[in-house]
Amino acid sequence: MRTVVLERLSGDSKVSLQTNEADPVPDKYDIVIKVKTCGLSSPNIKVLSEVFRKSPRDRYAVGYDVAGVVVQIGSSVTNVKVGDSVVGVLPLDSRFSGCGELCLMSEYDVVTKPEQLSFEEAAAGIGDCVRAYTALFYQARVCSGDTILVIDGATSFGSIVIQLASQWGAKIIATASSQEERSYLENIQPPIAQVIDIGQRSNILVSSVMEETGGVGVDVVIDSGVKMFTDEEDQQLIEEKHKYPCPHKHDVISCLGASGKWITSQSDLQLDPPDSQRLFLRGGSVNFLFHNIWTLSYAQHGRYQRIL
Repeated sequence: MRTVVLERLSGDSKVSLQTNEADPVPDKYDIVIKVKTCGLSSPNIKVLSEVFRKSPRDRYAVGYDVAGVVVQIGSSVTNVKVGDSVVGVLPLDSRFSGCGELCLMSEYDVVTKPEQLSFEEAAAGIGDCVRAYTALFYQARVCSGDTILVIDGATSFGSIVIQLASQWGAKIIATASSQEERSYLENIQPPIAQVIDIGQRSNILVSSVMEETGGVGVDVVIDSGVKMFTDEEDQQLIEEKHKYPCPHKHDVISCLGASGKWITSQSDLQLDPPDSQRLFLRGGSVNFLFHNIWTLSYAQHGRYQRIL
């Protein structure tokens, strides 16, 4: 079969097309999927290196959000059958790429695709949907009446967070970094409470949030990354780069109300003593959003199936 892999050679990474790979053979709880659609996400080399630190690999899978048709099942598989249309997220430790003609997955890592969704729609949404549900339900414990600040609300992940939180009765404040993003967010239904444009001035975030909440702050902040340093020299030293404007960590903490929860995707977040003190005085907490833990921990398969 043909498949795309990420090769690691002498510290460099290269994506290549393999045209003569052996077809996957399922174990008793595995299924083989004929891939119809795969989300093309860039592999996170830093995360992969940490996950495989004890047993480094010379090649990694490419594409993790997959939708397709089951063509072969293991002897003990009971959740799906041959011919079923399924959608799921490949584990980080998968040896088979989602970006290929066939891929191998556990029956516990997939769910039957809803008939009203196309393969493209299912694969495009599954990864961000799992992230959003994990952030809101398992980490933030969002309830009706909570106020949530969504950083980068116009991204695919941010949009799903807004939709889910709105369904649960939360009040939404979102940030935008351009006029197009602002226009998109202002037309979301049901409407969100406020859109804060941080494209030109990021220092208006705290004052805008406090004005909207009457000085109370928000119950939850969900980000897609934050700035850790204000000094340009420090930013260059650690190669801190962001595709879109994002707030500083001080601003995020300042937006939190009493017992507020900060759900962050910043894997290398560092809190200085003053930051920790400020968070402590709010009774706040920080949670790291890493949705791949569901497929890396076999003990969580039951909860993961519920999310899917």
